[in-house]
Amino acid sequence: LLNTELPPSIDNAIKNLSDKPTASIGTTVSDIWYIVFGWISSVADKRRIQYAYSLEQFRQELENSVSRIPPEKQIEPSFQATAQALENAKYCVEEDELRQMFCALISNSMNSDFASNVHPSFAEIIKQMSVLDAKIIRLFKTRKEIIIGLPVCQFRLNFSGPSSYTPIPDHIFLELPDVDFQLCSQSLSSLSRFGVVSISYEKKLSTPNVYDKFLSHPLYQSMRKYLPAPIDIHIKEGTVELTPLGQSFVKVCILD
Repeated sequence: LLNTELPPSIDNAIKNLSDKPTASIGTTVSDIWYIVFGWISSVADKRRIQYAYSLEQFRQELENSVSRIPPEKQIEPSFQATAQALENAKYCVEEDELRQMFCALISNSMNSDFASNVHPSFAEIIKQMSVLDAKIIRLFKTRKEIIIGLPVCQFRLNFSGPSSYTPIPDHIFLELPDVDFQLCSQSLSSLSRFGVVSISYEKKLSTPNVYDKFLSHPLYQSMRKYLPAPIDIHIKEGTVELTPLGQSFVKVCILD
């Protein structure tokens, strides 16, 4: 491999591999290896096949997405954004939600309607996202518009007046009712760390009845029923909003 002349001892050892006794030993060792470790190789092969399938899906999805860009809007993509997206995508192609985000990012970087919103950090943000992060950020986009804010709340335990409270847990988010609210709370904190959302309890949404679902949440109902006096619980209403970076991220990285 190094294109150098091997010492005679090593050269002879390599040649001996083709001799009958050595070849037989090699076969025997190989057979024993398969008996002991064969399942590991099988699992690895299965992973490779699965990855190759996902990679081909990614290629086809990207090709289809690029082909839908009107010819008059096609532009040369940013090398920085595209190279980073492809590099980071290789770690995420097996997750549909993340793969589709990379597909949107790369194809929209070639579209003049979106190019000004593309930021080099988007590829790294997607790479660090969990599938749940992706599902939550996707809620901010409908087919017609970008939704700026969604409802969130804290269940606050009051011990000695409104200025002394403990939130349990930090953020209650119920827009994905089939997902544990504590997992959603973790994802909101992660999305906030990425800089794509901000969480505030200083303002709330004006949509009628949008916070009613929190009043019927089992955790809230249970605490109201079983907490001893003088501990009180109340709901602090708030909003999860897209930051300016988040608005560009949703516009670029989420396909309609």
